[in-house]
Amino acid sequence: MVNIIDTFRNVIGDKYSVIKLLILSFLDVIHTYAYLGGQTVLVNTLNIVLGILFLALFFETIRRSCASEPMLMPSFLMPIRIFITFGLTIVAAIPSIIICGGIVFGYFQVLKIFPDVQQGSFSYWIITGIAILFILSIFFASITQFLDTGKIVDSYNPIKIVKALNRFIINIIGFVIQDIFFIGIIGVIPLAIIYVVFGFKYNNFAFYLYSSFFFVMNWIMFADFIAQTKKESECY
Repeated sequence: MVNIIDTFRNVIGDKYSVIKLLILSFLDVIHTYAYLGGQTVLVNTLNIVLGILFLALFFETIRRSCASEPMLMPSFLMPIRIFITFGLTIVAAIPSIIICGGIVFGYFQVLKIFPDVQQGSFSYWIITGIAILFILSIFFASITQFLDTGKIVDSYNPIKIVKALNRFIINIIGFVIQDIFFIGIIGVIPLAIIYVVFGFKYNNFAFYLYSSFFFVMNWIMFADFIAQTKKESECY
């Protein structure tokens, strides 16, 4: 199983990683202050812009990690490569999106068959968790075939996807467990210190900046984790 500490070292040890993470964090902080200020138009615009940017960065990071490139996160001086990867990955993801859509449909059918499963109950979260796990595993097992080889047709190969699926299921569960502890130590404790030192105010810049920095770092770590899972799946 991939170790989350290794992904943390990969992200932090990347060239100019802190600068890149800070740039992305400031964009997220701007979004937060726009939301707090009730600037609906700016918030909606940033939702779209940041959503595409973070997805594009996520896919490009997976591609670079699979290729073992020297820089895990792409240079901001060459953004075109990021969005090319984003567009091609969306095309490569079509089969997995269709399959995941079927899982979502089946999920709601299961809830209808068992009316006693109330929202928020233990059974509800078990069923929901299993559905999300399979959706994520199938999606990543599919798109990483393309992001690893650069061939869209590989993401349409059911044999490769099925072979990798078991490793993705195991590792995603492992990531969630490991990340809970990681968030508690690296995320919650520093934020608690900021709260004690500065007090919590709705415009506490230090609190929002660290929260955004940690979120972005965790997002890139997850991308590297997925890429390492792809590599690991080839060993089984």
